[in-house]
Amino acid sequence: MTVADLLRRRAADDPDAVATLVDGGPGVVGPQLTYGDWHRRSDAVARGLTERGLERGDRVLLLFDNARWVDYAVSYLAVHKAGATAVPVGTRFAGRELAGVAEHCGAAALVCPPDLGPAESVGPWVASPADLAGDHDGEFLQVGEFVQVPVEPGDIAEILYSSGTTGAPKGVACSHANLLFHDPPPGDEVPGRATLVHAFPVGTNAAQEVLRLPLRRGDRTVVVMAVFDPERFCALVAEHRVRRLQLVPTMAQVIVGSGAPRRHDLSSVERVVLSSAPAPPALLPLLAEAFPNAVVWNTYALTEGGTARTLLVDAVARPGSVGRGVGGTELRVVDDAGGDRPPGEVGEVWLRRPGAPLRWYYRDREATAATWDGDWLRTGDLGYLDSEGYLYLVDRKKDVIVTGGLNVASLEVENVLHEHPAVVEAAVFGIPHDVLGQDVAAAVVVRADVAGGDLTGRDLTGGDLTGRDLTVFVRERLGEYKTPHHVFVVDDLPRTVTGKVLKRELRDRYAGAATEAAARPTVGARTPTEAAIVGVWEEVLHRRPVGVDDDFFDHAGHSLAAAQIVARVNDMFGIELPVTAVFDASTVAELATLVDRRAAVEGAG
Repeated sequence: MTVADLLRRRAADDPDAVATLVDGGPGVVGPQLTYGDWHRRSDAVARGLTERGLERGDRVLLLFDNARWVDYAVSYLAVHKAGATAVPVGTRFAGRELAGVAEHCGAAALVCPPDLGPAESVGPWVASPADLAGDHDGEFLQVGEFVQVPVEPGDIAEILYSSGTTGAPKGVACSHANLLFHDPPPGDEVPGRATLVHAFPVGTNAAQEVLRLPLRRGDRTVVVMAVFDPERFCALVAEHRVRRLQLVPTMAQVIVGSGAPRRHDLSSVERVVLSSAPAPPALLPLLAEAFPNAVVWNTYALTEGGTARTLLVDAVARPGSVGRGVGGTELRVVDDAGGDRPPGEVGEVWLRRPGAPLRWYYRDREATAATWDGDWLRTGDLGYLDSEGYLYLVDRKKDVIVTGGLNVASLEVENVLHEHPAVVEAAVFGIPHDVLGQDVAAAVVVRADVAGGDLTGRDLTGGDLTGRDLTVFVRERLGEYKTPHHVFVVDDLPRTVTGKVLKRELRDRYAGAATEAAARPTVGARTPTEAAIVGVWEEVLHRRPVGVDDDFFDHAGHSLAAAQIVARVNDMFGIELPVTAVFDASTVAELATLVDRRAAVEGAG
């Protein structure tokens, strides 16, 4: 049994049922995929893959964004039908990082839309789904025939890459047997056909689970948001009378902070499940208020753990806990020697699900041995169990920054900063963020002719370097979520007697830096464009007052808010700015200048 077998079963049972669709916005019908079309189109792409010489076990990179989710779903199943291994990377990976993933997994090919193709070659060849399908897309095989290169349950079905604590992305290998070892949570049955709305980015474990949901459950339809917006999210929940929701805490915070739940009928929601990152206890009652008929659940799982996870059915009643093991999952909290800690005492969290096929790190025996002890997963998280077996997480064991549910390895960012000729030393750490949980910050020691202080937006070395230059320097080499949005210059880094940097001291020292920057005297708008953008910032970021010289990241800005700001600015001025505009022009004044220039160019065109 494979994931492709699930699709064939659904296509035979109910070919016209809509399995997934992409939200096109208010009043717009976006791309959708029935089970029958999913089966037919993936057969066509699979034939294109095999005709290009793809063989069983070859790795295929799948680079898609959520707007092209339908094409992604087709390509993912086509790779399985071709007997190959899917490596979904999404748009989080770019440049050298994408090339590194391709090299590490030995990618045979890259499948992506033409406009997302990398500037440099990745893998032996690159093709779009349409190119691969070619003339096959209009063909229909005979009844009972289908494309399927034989595979075994232990063959690798997919590899999910995420940055590890040592910096370089690690690929979690998942076999076909592992992906199919899944039990629905208790009470998951819903009468009739049910709809799930999500905005999980391609390439994440949460997105993969949602992709397979309508294959495991023939009574589910998945609505995919191209870009997360809390207003639109709540509108979709109301429109489809959604009864089950799964959110990462970052999205949940944006939803409750937007006020959107007050403007839409969310009474259909019976369950809100939080996953992927620790949820602040203060968020739980706000969610309960936003979804008045729902019970808030909390979960704890890791990509490496597969279906080994915890579940807390009523998170509001036990704030701070992520629950107990579910589906046979067993938990341990251990000391450095691997001995069990008594209830209430902190140690490293281990978990396992006996009988479940294990995952492992692809082409990394050393990391696999360090992470798994038999079938026990060493999570790297610190926590404790109470007397009833409920798990509480208290910290990360290593210096991984968790921002918006995504892991950022500080060493990886430090290595990039060290490449800059002005940087002598760098330490990267997380500082509190109202929505993301943590934001990435860096303390740097620069050449002796550069004075100390906050580098953000300040000229250095006679105007040759700014703090913005350092953020751009990292952004060009890594993803946006890994970019330090707060950069501080110091005379030296605090260290232990053995030379290890004391990152906890840096976190404590700069914990309030963004708040202090946002509290500085503001400069009022000087032009109609600046005034309009100030209004958008204040509405989206829920901050007042906002000055024209204020930095987006000092007001707890984040990628979801950036998408909302750019969408509203584009509608307001009738222009087409990319989401990255707020990152590149992170003050109101800079964004207003960019808007005026773009309006002039597009108006002239």
